[in-house]
Amino acid sequence: MIRKNVSMEDEYLQKLQPFLDKNNGNLSAAIRDAIELADAALQGHESVEDAMEYLTQGSTKYPEIRNSLIESGECILISQLSFRWLIENTDGILVDDELVSEIFNPYKIRSVSNLIEYLNKRSLNMGWGIEVYAST
Repeated sequence: MIRKNVSMEDEYLQKLQPFLDKNNGNLSAAIRDAIELADAALQGHESVEDAMEYLTQGSTKYPEIRNSLIESGECILISQLSFRWLIENTDGILVDDELVSEIFNPYKIRSVSNLIEYLNKRSLNMGWGIEVYAST
């Protein structure tokens, strides 16, 4: 454990208020929670500025991201009806190993929790509004 003195303007303490309330005024716990939130927000972004822009303009930036993915050929646009048909009619069918390796990097995804995190991030980035979860 390292102890440091931290000086902070009131403006930033006010921003920490929800964390302080959650942790009964414990500033150390509030800062730890803020760091965890910041770490989660930075996942998938190249810089703090990129993450801030995404968080503040995420809904307006989505069409640009979607269009660039379609133009690059990485993604296609499919109707909801077609997507539902695909999901319902491929239930229980095993996917070829080559396709799985192309979609999921086996060096990064080593556990079910890694897979769930990856799928949820991909869903969020694609604007699908799908949340994956698993229980034991």
